[in-house]
Amino acid sequence: MSNPAPSDNVVLRHAVEQIQRCLPSHWSTSVATKTNDAADARLTIKTPAGASAALAIGARRQLDPRLVGELAGTLRTATADAFLVIAPFLGARTRERLTDEGLGFVDLVGNMRLVLDRPTVFIAARGDEKSPWGEPRASRSLHAAKASRLVRALVDGAPPFGVRQLAALAGTDPGYVSRLLEIFDREELIERQARGPVIAVAVARLLRRWAEDYRFTEAHRFVPVAHPHGVPGALAGLRDAGVPYALTARAGAAALLGTALPAVVAAYVDNPERVARLLSAEPVESGANLLLIDPFDAFVFEGTWEASGLRYVARSQIIADLLDSPAPAPTQAAALLGV
Repeated sequence: MSNPAPSDNVVLRHAVEQIQRCLPSHWSTSVATKTNDAADARLTIKTPAGASAALAIGARRQLDPRLVGELAGTLRTATADAFLVIAPFLGARTRERLTDEGLGFVDLVGNMRLVLDRPTVFIAARGDEKSPWGEPRASRSLHAAKASRLVRALVDGAPPFGVRQLAALAGTDPGYVSRLLEIFDREELIERQARGPVIAVAVARLLRRWAEDYRFTEAHRFVPVAHPHGVPGALAGLRDAGVPYALTARAGAAALLGTALPAVVAAYVDNPERVARLLSAEPVESGANLLLIDPFDAFVFEGTWEASGLRYVARSQIIADLLDSPAPAPTQAAALLGV
């Protein structure tokens, strides 16, 4: 069982304490919980010089990105100098939407933003990106093969997508697909017609969301080897060995971005030990120039493409693998995502 999220009273107390720690010690704050309007509480900040600001606070146990606009509209009916949303945890997309709406926010894992004109206040802090409290079961399983296949189908294909079509592509049942699509819709990772197909996909956000759970560096079995003729020899060996393989991560980024090859190239293969023997490459603990990857599922081989005689995984797979690789891989992923 997952830990229950803290109550609104606990969240309010901790949120006010976080704000107080960021303000000058000689400023005062006071909280009222009976507001007679749309606010759940009101925080007043005062300076010794007499400047003050009243913040209307909206408390939520959880807040999906799609509900931010509705909350903002409701909260703005309260008379206040600024508006603040508090919750146990606020995800990255939710915080982005709150910022777009001009609302401040505080959660219990260190994410905070508050901007005031008078008195002048600018507080911005980034905390954890994962909630320590329970999430819907489906949202915790994006590392699973069927979830990964679904993400790849959404990203690699062209909408519109029907539920049964996606279920067939992911090799799973429509009920599972529907549950994940509901989560993706709430998180604004996709756009759907009412009770209908997926009509748009937020590719960059969905890939980043998938990479958080998929975790390239933990999902597969890695066998580092050293080829006697370096990276060029390793690539030539893979090309000529006649075995299934697909390059990924920084090797894929080099092909897509037209940059230099890294000192270590990574390739998905079937049976890394056998491939190493075919290439006359020795398993090593350090000094590897080739990383042979035994994938936890064959979806990584779907949608491969070729360039200069070498085979690569799909662009979406390259990006997901880059996002969970050491620097400069995440920067390369951002370049491929165009952000």
